Amino acid sequence: MKVVKALILAVGIASLLGACGGGTKTKSKVAIEEAKAGRDRELFKTAIGDIRDGHEDAGRMELNTIINTYPDSPLVKASKLAMSDSFYLEGGSKNLAQAEAGYREFLQFFPDDPLGDSVMLKMAEIHMRQLMAPDRDPTHAKQAEHQLKELLRLHPDTPMKPEVEGRIREIQEYLAEHEMKVARFYYDLRQAPEATRQRTEEILNKYPNYSKFDEALYYHAKSMADQEDTETASQDLVRIIKEYPHSDYSDKARVLLKKWNKPVPDPDPAKATDPAAANKAFVPRFFSFVFGPKVNNLSSKGVIIDRTLKTEEIVSRAQELSGVKETPGATGPPGVSTSTNARDNRPRRTTGAGQDVEVKPGSPASQDKSSSKDKKKDSKSDKSPDSSNNN
Repeated sequence: MKVVKALILAVGIASLLGACGGGTKTKSKVAIEEAKAGRDRELFKTAIGDIRDGHEDAGRMELNTIINTYPDSPLVKASKLAMSDSFYLEGGSKNLAQAEAGYREFLQFFPDDPLGDSVMLKMAEIHMRQLMAPDRDPTHAKQAEHQLKELLRLHPDTPMKPEVEGRIREIQEYLAEHEMKVARFYYDLRQAPEATRQRTEEILNKYPNYSKFDEALYYHAKSMADQEDTETASQDLVRIIKEYPHSDYSDKARVLLKKWNKPVPDPDPAKATDPAAANKAFVPRFFSFVFGPKVNNLSSKGVIIDRTLKTEEIVSRAQELSGVKETPGATGPPGVSTSTNARDNRPRRTTGAGQDVEVKPGSPASQDKSSSKDKKKDSKSDKSPDSSNNN
């Protein structure tokens, strides 16, 4: 019995040590290798191919190798962007957060880069991909709106300006719908006119292009009337009749104005004959009520990586954006590239430690000195046998 107890105790101690890390630990992969000429381009091409085929982890390991082993490579900048693209393309809240952090770091290091506007748009799309229904937390929508407005502020002449302005309208439609849902809740269910006033004024002041602006005016008018401010309420109702003659709230506005002995205006003739006013053409593209809330028409491409392109096309585009070009008459192995913005184009060799070491060609003077030293050594070696014989 004592032997059995001893065995059980030994097994328990061994299990405890294993759980505490006493066993063999799995070593994490480290992206380190010996630097070789042209290897950075090979790694970049392999990484793009892996990410394009859905092997994001392998691609990120190869990109890390470029960043760690070839810090002076012109492809480092493209590698950082490709790294963020890999997280964006993989998706998921954690990966999208990693992508945003990578894009933000890129903008900090390269604030004047030509791809800055594309990176900022991608950061906005990260938040747009995470939008929930309008009655949920609008944090992502507000962050996307801020990012898009900041893009236009920093890049007013960007060729993507029409797309960015369209995205801002979509985001503002979403935010206005959020405020309208809350306003309906406070007025219809809670009978809280002051809370309704605050929510509708948010719409009236910030989102003039909201597709249900007439509804916001009507609820604002009702909330003000409930607080005995029929003057402000009348102004809202007059605006509904003039600017939204085809609105469902137009007849209700006339009834209330007559009830308060206020003059009822005629509709604006231009608005009355405008077919767009009769049929609200703007339909938000944000969510599907069948398949759940969803943002449509967002790009499935990264800043650099486009899975609809071939690997070579993506690599060529990345090299062009990085200022890399093939050097005519280069003596290096195939695939070796030089950069127009490289700090030093002199020949380099590698050591066993994986570091670049500058190879400086010898000057004529140093060559003369070395040859004179060799001659002295030869003369000494010639004299030594004779002297031994004489002795």
